Parts: sequence; structure tokens; C-alpha cells
Amino acid sequence: MKLPQRTKHKFLMCTPLILLSMLVIEPTLAQRPEPFAAGSDEVEMIHVQGNIFMIATAGSNIAVLTGEQGLIIVDSGNNEATENVVAAIKELSPLPPRFLINTAALPGHLAGNAAISQIGQSLPGIGATQGGAGIPIVGHANGLTILVTGFIDEIPYEKWPNNTFFGDSKALYLNGEPIDMEHQPAAITQSDIFVHFRQSDVLVTGDIFDITSYPHFYLELGGSLQGVIDALNRIIDITIPEFNQQGGTLVIPGHGRIASESDVVEYRDMLTIIRDRVQVMINEGKSFEEVLAARPSLEYDGIYGYESGDWTTRMFLEAVYEDLR
Repeated sequence: MKLPQRTKHKFLMCTPLILLSMLVIEPTLAQRPEPFAAGSDEVEMIHVQGNIFMIATAGSNIAVLTGEQGLIIVDSGNNEATENVVAAIKELSPLPPRFLINTAALPGHLAGNAAISQIGQSLPGIGATQGGAGIPIVGHANGLTILVTGFIDEIPYEKWPNNTFFGDSKALYLNGEPIDMEHQPAAITQSDIFVHFRQSDVLVTGDIFDITSYPHFYLELGGSLQGVIDALNRIIDITIPEFNQQGGTLVIPGHGRIASESDVVEYRDMLTIIRDRVQVMINEGKSFEEVLAARPSLEYDGIYGYESGDWTTRMFLEAVYEDLR
């Protein structure tokens, strides 16, 4: 199964909302390619650039750094795909994983942690867990708070990060690759990080950037719309295009196809426009139902919106309204 290709509607981005409502025939949701269905065991492996590969799953996109010293894995997908993810990793290299990094403490990003850790082997002098079994599972310390308060019954302890950091960043070096992990506070949750493979020039964003959907930020887990926008601005600061905002630094989003800086810029601009429209209506004293009726996300709904599922357009706009209010 191929990754979804983004529907092209760039010409809509700067058109006033009132003209769109009169002139634009809205793209139907049925016309838009969808990501893997929830609970799917399907995976797809793609070479990104340099030493980085991407394994797409229904839970999250997974990044794999290959090299003669072993592998570094970023995120681990959903439960149903775990067996196929492990098989894909073994297909990439006979060498074991050395580190596993989680971009957020959410089920779709760490469900396969235990299985990947079991096929890994930590580097000499770097103990991972009690008894020396498994490999370091790296994540931000705020993620442990989320797991204890939100997912303790859903995610077993053996899938939790066991090598956490408290500050703004953490760095690793393997296979000639400098690897930066940057904490993005109050984005999707309070635990989000993105991972930059500097030699291969690939940035892994987790759900901060989801090219298939409006961002699913969790207010109850410390997330916020402005935090997502701030994180996207940080990503844009780091990415360097080769030509006309294309090529150069490649971006692996939480879900969907491999992206470039221009995709992140459009996503950031989309969220900023929706934020400002909703804020104006809040300042005018409008209720959420009045905001919803005004359709502040109209020209983007055919690209990122859903009428059903676990994160609909209505849910997104309600989260935006509650956050800004």
C-alpha cells in the first residue's frame, strides 16, 4: 500500500474565505487518499535519504538510521503492526538496534517499544534497563507523567521510555551521524520532541506535523495550538531547502508522505490562519456553534478534515476554540 499523496490545493491558500464560499467546489473526503486504517498491520518501507529509512504504519511513521555500528529507531508504531515492523527492521540490516527514541508518550508511537527493544543490543558501557536487557528507550521525562496519569492501564511498563531527559535537548552520535533531540513544550502534549539526523539531513517530527490531518493536540496532556505553531516554526528554522523550498532537508511527519520545508510552511500558515479567524470570533463573543457555522477552516477541510473517526474537523475546531478561549 502506498503512502497517501497530498491533494493539491495550493491555489486556495490565500483566497479570502468569503470568495471561497461562493467560487470553490469543495473537495470531497472520498477523493482524498487516506492513511492506513486504524488497527491495520500493514507497513511500507521507503528510503528517505542518506542513511535514513521510513517505515509507515497505522500508528505512526517510524524512522530508522542504518550503519555499521547498528540502528537507531524513532517511534515504534501500533500494536497490530509490530510483527511486521520487526521484520522490516531485520530486512534493513543484520545489525541490532542500539537506541529507540519516542517522539511522544502516545500509544501509536510506542506500542512496539518492547518488541524492538528485545531484538536490540545496547552498546558497551551503555546500560539500558535493570538487568542489562534491551536497549535505551529515549524520551522526554514529561512523557512519564503522561503515561502515569493517562495511559498507565493501556501501556505496559516495559513499553515506557527508560532513558529520559529533563532539559530542552539531548544528543547522540552513531554511524557518523550527529543526532539532535529537541523538546517542544506544550505542542501535541507536554512530552513532544523532534529528532534531527544532521548528516543525512532528515528531521522526524512525530505528530507535531501530520500531513494527513489537522494536528491532534491534547489540552488535557499539556498540548496547545500555539505550542504546535511554535514547534513548526522551529522546524522551519532548521530545514534548509535545496531549491524553491523543495529538496534539501527532508521531513518525516507523524503520518503520511515524506515532506519538504514548503509542506511545513503551508501547514504552519494554515494553522495560523485558522487560529486568527477563531480568535477574532471569540473576541466578538461568538459561541462555539457560531464559530463552527462560520466554517473558519473551509478551504483546508478537503485536505486535512474528517467528518468521522477519532479526530474530526469539529473536534479540532472545538479544541482550538477551548484553547484560545
